Amino acid sequence: MATILELSISTVSKALNNSPEISIATKNKVHQVAKSLNYKPNVIAAALRNRRSLILGVILPDLKDAFFLDSLIGITEESSKNDYKIMVYQSCNDYKKEIAYTKLLSESNIIDGLIFSSIKETVTSKKVAHIKSITEKGLPVVYIKNNIKFSSDEVQQSSACSQKDGFKTGQCCVKKLLRKIENEQLNLSA
Repeated sequence: MATILELSISTVSKALNNSPEISIATKNKVHQVAKSLNYKPNVIAAALRNRRSLILGVILPDLKDAFFLDSLIGITEESSKNDYKIMVYQSCNDYKKEIAYTKLLSESNIIDGLIFSSIKETVTSKKVAHIKSITEKGLPVVYIKNNIKFSSDEVQQSSACSQKDGFKTGQCCVKKLLRKIENEQLNLSA
């Protein structure tokens, strides 16, 4: 685009990002060429630059369970209000899937935070190494309790949400998670 317009890459980038440093006429030219070339911004590059992907990870044990389905609806609604997308995984009450999805999301650097609910086996057996690894990496996590007693410190540190209404629980989780992400961003910039 820069070559076509005979502009610097920096000027084109600033025009695409609506910088006040660039004149309206230049912005219009850049946007016209971008449209004619069917230009789409590289989401991954933007995430690296901004240190945010605007994607939240969600791992739930069973979407056939009305509570978790309602929670997912609340998560979806609240995320959307805040310009976030969600990446959802269902562990199907399978401990191995829970570990695999937790590892995938925590190691991929594609999510800004995680909303998570363990299967009963994780809770009763206290096999929480995968949860501990998330918190050690500094990934913001909010945990949906769903009336399960969980004695692990890792879960307590991850800000648990527990309400009888799944929809409200989902909304609560997103609000808590976005606060944690914001606090993390403030700590990184300080």
